Amino acid sequence: MLDPDKSRLITQVTGDAPMGRLMREYWIPVLRASRLQAGGAPVRLTILGQKLVAFRSPGGEVGVMDEACPHRGASMALARNEPQGLRCIYHGWKIGADGVLRDAPTHPEHLPLSRLRTRSHPVRVQQGMVWTWLGQG
Repeated sequence: MLDPDKSRLITQVTGDAPMGRLMREYWIPVLRASRLQAGGAPVRLTILGQKLVAFRSPGGEVGVMDEACPHRGASMALARNEPQGLRCIYHGWKIGADGVLRDAPTHPEHLPLSRLRTRSHPVRVQQGMVWTWLGQG
């Protein structure tokens, strides 16, 4: 039987916990690929304490990104799935699977959109599963 401190060391995965840092360095299966329909609604996920959304664009590209919209923090699980990304229902920002802002109707036209982004994660679809890597770098 482990004492409480050692038990927390190997079971806590949220935030900056050592086991969470270790687990983020591996590819993690997050859901069945069949749950993501092309152009369908995004799927809300919580993996290792991180709130994420997964989606498949109408063109078939799969993406996993942070759930919160980088503009006002609205849930991207409620976003509209459009070609080349998800469009937030709050102010209409469209974010691609790579996390880069594609369109922002509320943003001044003279400022470049490519500097604005949200955290997205590398994705692979294999063996009927969607896998993602949550590590740094």
